[in-house]
Order: sequence, then C-alpha cells, then structure tokens
Amino acid sequence: MGLIALLRWTVSVLQLRGSPADAPPSTVLLLQLLLLDLVSSVIYLQAIGTDYTAFALVGRLGLRLGTIYLVLRVFGQSQRFLQTSVTLYAVSALLTFVMLPIASGVVRSESENPDLSAQFLQLGFLILLLWSIVVDAHVFRHSLGIRIWYALGLSLGLFMVYNEIAARMFPLP
Repeated sequence: MGLIALLRWTVSVLQLRGSPADAPPSTVLLLQLLLLDLVSSVIYLQAIGTDYTAFALVGRLGLRLGTIYLVLRVFGQSQRFLQTSVTLYAVSALLTFVMLPIASGVVRSESENPDLSAQFLQLGFLILLLWSIVVDAHVFRHSLGIRIWYALGLSLGLFMVYNEIAARMFPLP
C-alpha cells in the first residue's frame, strides 16, 4: 500500500467507512506506524509544553499494543491483531497531527477568563477526543464482530482504563 493509498484509507476509517479488514497485514507497516506515532507524540507534547521521557512514551506504546492484543484474545480474534493495530495506529497518528494546532492554541490561550476563540479551541479539542473514541469503537466493532453500542462501551472503557494505567505506570513528568 502506497503512502497516498494509506492516507486515503486512514481518512476513510476516520469517516467510519473503512475497516481494519482493508488494512494490509504488514509487520513493517505496523513498525513504521509505531515510529510515526512516537514522533507525533513527541511533537505534540513539545507543542503543549509537557515534559516527557522516552521510557514513558515507549511504555505507553507497549501498553496500548498489549491492551489491543488482550481485547482481541478475550474475544477469540487474536489473528486480527496485526490489521487492528495497523488501523488504530494509523488513525492515532493522523488524529495527533490534526489535534496538534488545536491543543497548542488551547495551551497558549489559557487564562482565568478565556475568550470566545479559546472556548472554540477547547470545544474542538473535546470533539476530536470524543471522535477518536468513536473511531476506535468502529475499528473494534469490525475486528471483534460486535454491535456498535457494545464497541462504544468497550472503547470508552479502554480509553479510561488505559489512561489511568498509563498515568500510574508511565507518568509524564
């Protein structure tokens, strides 16, 4: 899959049209996307002024991969790990780059009385965060063969549990 085809497919997943079944089951592509996710995370954290360590970022990456595998294993779909991971990391990297200017604007406009533009940035950030949960649910729905409502609950639960575990095991200083 070429770069343009990968980008088009990722956008189609973000629009809830594409599915993980359309992802190439490529370990090389997964490794490239993991590296892209790390780079996008570093850029994002620098833009919002948060300190980080390589250990924390790599630990969070491993935790998410482990979480994806565990969920697929529980549902008896571990053979879909590669395509599901490729899909989730492609979407994650693209959404991180989309969120970058919004989050940077939110951080720069923090004050006691935020103006209307700052409130729109905060709303945009929240909408993108919620949309990422919906997209993850869409991916899990296809990967696990479950209904969207169950997938939404699973996605939201995984989001909350993952963030809590990641904050305790791999804190960002």
